[in-house]
Amino acid sequence: MSKKNSIFSLLGTLLLLLNLACFKGQKNIPKEPVQVTDASTGKIIPELLVIPRYSSFKGVSTMYGEGPQRGIDRDYLAKPFIYYTRNNFKPKQPKSPAVVLPPFVFVGKGITLEGVLVLSPGYQPQWFTNLWSIGSERKLQLTSISNTEWSSLLEKTLSPLVNDTSHIKDECSFWDIPTPCNLEIRFNKKERELTRSFLQQDIIENR
Repeated sequence: MSKKNSIFSLLGTLLLLLNLACFKGQKNIPKEPVQVTDASTGKIIPELLVIPRYSSFKGVSTMYGEGPQRGIDRDYLAKPFIYYTRNNFKPKQPKSPAVVLPPFVFVGKGITLEGVLVLSPGYQPQWFTNLWSIGSERKLQLTSISNTEWSSLLEKTLSPLVNDTSHIKDECSFWDIPTPCNLEIRFNKKERELTRSFLQQDIIENR
């Protein structure tokens, strides 16, 4: 092999290795605080439950998921946490154990953080999907609802979060996914208890 061909071969190998590097997935979410207030009074809601919703794909796809693909798609809730308004906002972003083969073939498992559900007793839950926004766009307003409305919401729509349910197949639009849906709840015992205790606490009357 000539010296010229050896150089091209080496460059080709290096390029292939670069393409085989682990797929990094989404860019990091800014840690800038999210300000959440009462839509009527403008008062800050100091403590909230935040539940991330993820989608995952395991298999082979082309054009970074926008072309033909063969694999398994899943939607799931995981990694709930208590958020204190004005603190750094840091929902978990799982790594994607996958590789990208030249030119546009994705192989492995890709995980995407689609958004987070923001909850506080006595307020209508709200999805926050513009996670990469900064400045004034990181402000949310929650609408106050009556005790009766909150109790009904807790008993029906939010009941899978309180009970030991592992899948949600009803009220897909509330969970911001198409119908029919099969939304998994991937909470461990500690996360389930955290969610249950937060949602079942008494509504603060002087909102």
